[in-house]
Amino acid sequence: MNAKKLYVSALEGVGRYAAGMLAAAGCLFLLAGCGGVGPEERAYPLTIFIDAVPEGYQVIYDMADLSEMTGQNKQGDGGENGGDTGTVYTAGTLDEILKIYDKSSQYELDTGHVKAIVFGSGLLEQEDKMKEVLRWLEADRDLGRNALIFQTEQPSAIMEKRAELGDSVGVFLTGMYENREGRARKELTLDDVFYRWNNYGELPEIPRILPSEKGLILV
Repeated sequence: MNAKKLYVSALEGVGRYAAGMLAAAGCLFLLAGCGGVGPEERAYPLTIFIDAVPEGYQVIYDMADLSEMTGQNKQGDGGENGGDTGTVYTAGTLDEILKIYDKSSQYELDTGHVKAIVFGSGLLEQEDKMKEVLRWLEADRDLGRNALIFQTEQPSAIMEKRAELGDSVGVFLTGMYENREGRARKELTLDDVFYRWNNYGELPEIPRILPSEKGLILV
């Protein structure tokens, strides 16, 4: 084989190798795309209620209406992602709650859109459990640190007001600050709570919300 043929043969070999690499990369891209979880396969809590109960912990997820998040299914299906759904989980540990959720739900939990987190007063009275809750929240890398923080006597009583509010509790609470004339009271964020706890070992003053005839009030 002369030099010219060797050169052509080498070029053909390089071409076949490059084509093979591109094909493999394409396959990996397609596999990654197929393995991803689409918006319609996710559940989006906009408010998370957390309280201490005799069994351990109770978490209520105030889910967004899927049609609002994706623009699909305008009539709503009344399922887990329905507009008035509050999904309640109770277990001995917070990690167990996530496991129960995974086993019982067809949707992957996506906490990236949480607007507010509401702590029950019973939880705030138990330092050990509160410490575990903060650890659990801090480990959630999807959870936005700008989520607003509130406390209430009975989280379920607040969740029951959702239908009257006409929106997620978290969206309503965010609007209370945005629409308040003069913004007399600065909102408290999850990042503020982490900073105070990690640097001073204490919680900041947490705004309290109460159910009322008009929906919710901030005190």
